[in-house]
Amino acid sequence: MATEYARVKAKGQVVIPVDIRRKFRIDEGTRVAFLEEDGRLFIQPVTDEFIDSMKGVLAGRSLPDRVERSKDRDLG
Repeated sequence: MATEYARVKAKGQVVIPVDIRRKFRIDEGTRVAFLEEDGRLFIQPVTDEFIDSMKGVLAGRSLPDRVERSKDRDLG
């Protein structure tokens, strides 16, 4: 995987390089999710495929557990 670089602008905006936009079909209006894991930041296009891949992620967790985790993220 090649490394691409961009600069953060004053308002926190980042331009995603065109090759990456094309590869991941990120067009104007595409929503993206910012995911943090082990001190690393990932940008994930929120596509139908991504949503389908998330089905069942919360399986086996009780509703109160999910609500508490959501509150922790909102506060954090």
